[in-house]
Amino acid sequence: MRALIFGFLAMAVSATALACAKLFGDRLPAAITQTADGLPWSTAQALLPGLVVGLTLRIGRPRSLLLPFLALLYAGAAMTLGLIIGSAPAAYALSTTGAAEQVITLDTILGGFRQAAMAYVEPIQHSWPYWTLTTIPALLAFAAVAFKVRQTRETTPATTPNAPGTPDHGSSPDPIQAPEQRGAFEPVQPPEKRGAFDPAQSPEKRGAFDPVQPPRPTGSPFTPAQRERQP
Repeated sequence: MRALIFGFLAMAVSATALACAKLFGDRLPAAITQTADGLPWSTAQALLPGLVVGLTLRIGRPRSLLLPFLALLYAGAAMTLGLIIGSAPAAYALSTTGAAEQVITLDTILGGFRQAAMAYVEPIQHSWPYWTLTTIPALLAFAAVAFKVRQTRETTPATTPNAPGTPDHGSSPDPIQAPEQRGAFEPVQPPEKRGAFDPAQSPEKRGAFDPVQPPRPTGSPFTPAQRERQP
């Protein structure tokens, strides 16, 4: 559940950042957007959703094998939404007035949303740049999260709570060993430890109806007890 929430927030943040870069990119200095024919600027925009979503879902020690596929969907959706929202004003201006000047208002964004989304449903020979830009961050986020999940599963193997011989947390361990963990010649119950001068059977271990052993008689019942001789 935490991965779903964090992934959605990362998708929203990266889609907003990408849409702002598309909308206000022409207002940035030419040294940023026009260097090397704009290749570094376009690469940064393509890698942004994958890095944001991938690094967000790598937080903690993820173990689920479904998490990389969730990162792939979130990164692809962030790139798609960013491209559509950022291209909506220009698509609306071209479809209504035919001018290339983009007027950034809420009406132009909502009006050009459908025109910008139609770029994905065109034939592949026309829409391949959009699908390529969507695939790059999706694969990047998938690889980053999959590597983290594999590393976590190798370093910290999962422990079964009811495994034999492993005491459950919060409960007292079983004093009797499991039969499969007892040696072949070991007794089922270890012998009782008693001192050298302790009786073989303590009084508290005597049965309720067992007779108490009478004291040893000193002589015959008709023979008086012998007195010790006085010196």
